[in-house]
Amino acid sequence: MGALLCCPAVCAVEENYIIAVPVKRSAFVSVEVGGRLYHCHKNGVRISDAGVHMFCVPQRELNSTKRYSVLVRTVFARLPFTSLAGKEKRLDFSFRPLEKTQDIHICHISDSHGMYEEACGAGGYFSRDKLDLLILNGDIQDFSSRVSQTLLPYKIASRLTGGELPVIITRGNHDLRGKASQLLSELYPCAGGRFYYTARVGCIEFLVADCGEDKPDNHREYGGSAAYHPFRLEETEFIEHAAESGSFFAPEVKYRFILSHVPFSVRNKENWGKEISPFDIEDDIYRRWCEIIKSKIKPQLFIAGHFHETEIYRRDDKECSRGPLRAVGCDTLIAGGKAKGKKDFYSANITVDKSGCDIAFANKEGRELLKLRSDFEGE
Repeated sequence: MGALLCCPAVCAVEENYIIAVPVKRSAFVSVEVGGRLYHCHKNGVRISDAGVHMFCVPQRELNSTKRYSVLVRTVFARLPFTSLAGKEKRLDFSFRPLEKTQDIHICHISDSHGMYEEACGAGGYFSRDKLDLLILNGDIQDFSSRVSQTLLPYKIASRLTGGELPVIITRGNHDLRGKASQLLSELYPCAGGRFYYTARVGCIEFLVADCGEDKPDNHREYGGSAAYHPFRLEETEFIEHAAESGSFFAPEVKYRFILSHVPFSVRNKENWGKEISPFDIEDDIYRRWCEIIKSKIKPQLFIAGHFHETEIYRRDDKECSRGPLRAVGCDTLIAGGKAKGKKDFYSANITVDKSGCDIAFANKEGRELLKLRSDFEGE
C-alpha cells in the first residue's frame, strides 16, 4: 500500500464521515468522493508529516456514491521552492453505508490493551459481508508513549472492515497515558477537537461521551498531567445542548444509543457497599449526565467497556445504579475486553432489532461463549 500503514477507517462523527488515512512515511494524501477532491491541509498548506491524514466528508455524499479513492504521493523532501515527491498512486475503495433498520450487526471491541491478533480474531464473529458497524471503544492500546502505539485501532479496523464499513473510535483512560496522548486529537477522529459528540450511523443516533481518566485529577499516577474535571464540566454543557437539539428524535432515527468507554451510569464495583474508592469519582457530574440522558434522550442501550466484563447491568439494578434507579433509563452493556488472568479477549457482537438487542460474546477464535438479550424499554 506504499506510504499507507493500512486501509483507511471511515469514522462517523456528527453527520459527517471522517476518512482517517494512517501513513508510515511522509506523504501528500487526498481523498476523492463523487468527483470532489478533499485535501489534508491547514489554511491551504498541505500536510505531509502526519501520523494520520483526516478528511471530513458529508455522509450523504459517501452514502450516495458508495465508493471513494485515496491518492498518495510519498514525499522525500519539502524544499523552499519545490517538493521532491514520488508518483501519485490511487487506491479505490467501495463503501457500504448502514441502510437497514433491523437485523443490524455491530461489533464492539474495547480494552484489548495491545492485543492485536486476539482482538481481530474475536472481531471476526460477524464476517465482513454481514458486519454493519465496527466500534472501537477505547483502551485498544495499553498506553500512548509513541504515536505508533496509538495507531493500533486503525490496524484492527483495517483488518475487520477493509475501509469499506462505518467505524466509531473513542478514547479510553489508558489511551491518555504517555507522551503521545497529547496528540490524540490529531490522530483520532473528533468534532472540532472534542472527543464527545453525536454520531449518526444510518438509523442509529449515538451520544459519544468521554470521561477522560478514572481517578481524581490529583492522583499521584498522573503526575500533574490531568485536567479532566474542567473537561467534564464543558462536556456537561455539550450533553445538555445535544439533548435539546432534536437530533435523537429525527424521523430517520430508529435507535438512540449511548457510547462511552467508562460506564458512567454504573457505580464502580469497588465501591459497592464499601467506602469511597479512588475510582468512584465525579458523582455529581455523572448523575447530571444520567438525568439529562434519561429525561431528554431516552436511550434504548448504553454500550461501554472499561470493566473487562461480559455483562448487562439492568435498568432496575439497585446495587450498581448511579443515583436513583434507572440511572439512564436503559440497560448498560459492558461489552467485553481482555480476559483477566489469561491471554484471551472477548468481543461483543450486537444484533439490533426493533424490540431490543441480542449480544453474543466471542473469544479470540471468534467462537461464541455467551449470549445475552437486552429488551428496549416499553417494547
